[in-house]
Amino acid sequence: MKALVYLGNKTLSVMDVPEPVAKKGELLLKIKACGICGSDVHGWLGLTGRRIPPMVMGHEFSAEVVGLGEGCSGRFNLGDIVTVQPCISCGVCVYCLSKNNNLCPSRKLFGTMDFNGAFQEYLAVPEVLAFHLPSNISYSVGALTEALAVSYSGIKKAGDLSNKNVVIIGAGTIGLLALAVVKTQNPNSVIVTDLSTSRLEMAKKLGADVVLNPSNINIAKEVSSVFGDKLADVTIEAVGVGATALQSIESLAPMGKSVWIGNSAKNVEIDMQSIVTRGLCVLGSYIYTHEEFGESVQLIQELNQNLDMFISSEVSLIESPGIFEELARDTEKYLKCVVKF
Repeated sequence: MKALVYLGNKTLSVMDVPEPVAKKGELLLKIKACGICGSDVHGWLGLTGRRIPPMVMGHEFSAEVVGLGEGCSGRFNLGDIVTVQPCISCGVCVYCLSKNNNLCPSRKLFGTMDFNGAFQEYLAVPEVLAFHLPSNISYSVGALTEALAVSYSGIKKAGDLSNKNVVIIGAGTIGLLALAVVKTQNPNSVIVTDLSTSRLEMAKKLGADVVLNPSNINIAKEVSSVFGDKLADVTIEAVGVGATALQSIESLAPMGKSVWIGNSAKNVEIDMQSIVTRGLCVLGSYIYTHEEFGESVQLIQELNQNLDMFISSEVSLIESPGIFEELARDTEKYLKCVVKF
């Protein structure tokens, strides 16, 4: 079978590799679509250390069930269309037993480190990780489930957002999906901030009440003006660098809550006194639990009509090395690129 193999910094090659066989309790999947995550591009650039060559990246995917390993439960039939929660955990540690498998110290994520993912024609996965996709969902939108789950998990940690004033910082894929989730919860008003005019236009289409470019404004003052001399009840940080982390704190009212989903810079400088003296709550949100991924599969059907706009480009496996180069060169042009099989 054909696979897109990462061979080292800025080096990808479409190669012939052995086709997997479904082991006990596994499904054999024929990959239909696999989204290119920003972390895949960063891995290709050699910036993260989380891609160890030679390996196959790809953790956002939809697929058709084409094989059933011994001992499968009967939940799936040949021909079923599925998506996969790509985090494999041990199942027995304190985090797994408390249903926080995303924090399992032994976790493996498809398409990271040296654990092969879905930029290949076939992949065998544990049956327990698979979820049926709704019949009205396209393969490419189905591949968005993983990114939606990242955003959904962060918004869930924010708590009840009904009648709340919310600021979402960052209008990339995760920030815009967070906006789509927030809008289902009847907030009072939602501001989205980003440096990109095109991304802010997308935020308007998805229902942002106000969009702001923070490059030449006092963000706290502008937020207060929009919310009627009040700061935000909740902020969602979806970038992960120092400047945006600071915005997430400056935009909050006393006793407000900020959820940090962004995961780019390892260290940031933050105003700790502001957090302490104003009684702020800052929560980190790392990927999603298995349960939250399943809830995101249900949510994707509700959001389906808005998600097509996230798909900027669909390319074949043969074309995929070139799109990595383009994504690294022009970060604003594309929102989500998908490799179609």
